[in-house]
Amino acid sequence: MTRRVVVFVPDGPVPMADAPPPLPPGVTVERRPVAGPVSTFAAVGELARAVGETAAAGAHGVVIVHPSETLAETAWALELVHDGTAPIVLTAASGTPADLADAVAVAAAGPQGLGCAVVAHGEIHAARHVTATGIAAPAFASPGAGPLGQVIGGAPRLLWRPPERFTVRGPFAGHPPRVGLHVVALGDDGGLLRTLADHCDGLVVAAPAGQAALAMLAPVLAEPAGRIPVVLSSPTAPPGGMAATRLDPLKARVLMHLLLAAGHDRSAVLNAFVSLEGSTTMPPAPRP
Repeated sequence: MTRRVVVFVPDGPVPMADAPPPLPPGVTVERRPVAGPVSTFAAVGELARAVGETAAAGAHGVVIVHPSETLAETAWALELVHDGTAPIVLTAASGTPADLADAVAVAAAGPQGLGCAVVAHGEIHAARHVTATGIAAPAFASPGAGPLGQVIGGAPRLLWRPPERFTVRGPFAGHPPRVGLHVVALGDDGGLLRTLADHCDGLVVAAPAGQAALAMLAPVLAEPAGRIPVVLSSPTAPPGGMAATRLDPLKARVLMHLLLAAGHDRSAVLNAFVSLEGSTTMPPAPRP
C-alpha cells in the first residue's frame, strides 16, 4: 500500500528542500507551500487546520519545514491542538537534505497516534520534550528524556514509547490571552514580576534556582496567584494556589495560552497542568 506524505515548505528559499528527498519504498511525497514564518498563535492555528485537512484527505503523515528559532514551540502547540492520528514531523529549514529525508521516513513509518515529533541529525524527539540548543547550526535535545528514537539508514527506530497524547480542544475564540513569562534571576527582588503580573491573564514563572529564590518571591506571587493561573517551571514544590510543571518554560506558556484561549478558568488551567504531570490525556472541559 502506497503511503502519501505531504511536505509543507515555507515561502522563500529553502535550500534543504530544493531537491526531492530519497524516498523509502512505497512512499510518495507531495510538496505544498505554506506562509511563513509561523510566529503567532493564529498562524499555528492556520497550520493546524491545513494539517488536519491534509490528514482527512488521506495523507499518512505530514512533514513541516520550519525555522529553527521557534520550532520547538510550534511543535508543542501542534501536538496540543492536533487531535488526529496522522504523524506530524517538523524539521529545521536551516537543516540538511538528510534531515528532510529522515523526517519523511518518520512521517511515512511513524505509528498512527505518534502525535508531533521533531527530526534532526538522525534523532527523533517528542514535541513535549524537545528544545533547541543551536540556531545558526540547528541542534535539538530532549533534556531529562533523551531522543524518542533514531533514523538509521533511512529506517526509523523508536527507543521508547511516545508520551501519552495530551490535547486542548477549541474553539479558540475571543481576545487572545496575555500570558507572561518571568525568569527568576540573580538579584530578583520581585518588582518586575509584580508589574508583569498586573498585566497578565496567566503567568509562568521559571525558577531553576529552586526553593531559596521562590521563598523570597512568595509574597509577590501570592496576590496574582489568587486571581490568575500561576504555574512554576521549577523542580521545587509550588506554594499554595499554584501548580508546578516539568515543561520547558516556553512550552508551559504555550499550554497556558491555549487553555485560556479555549475558555478554561484559573482552576481548570491549574488542574490541567496537574493532569499533564500525571500523563492524563485531556484537561477538564471549559465551564459554559
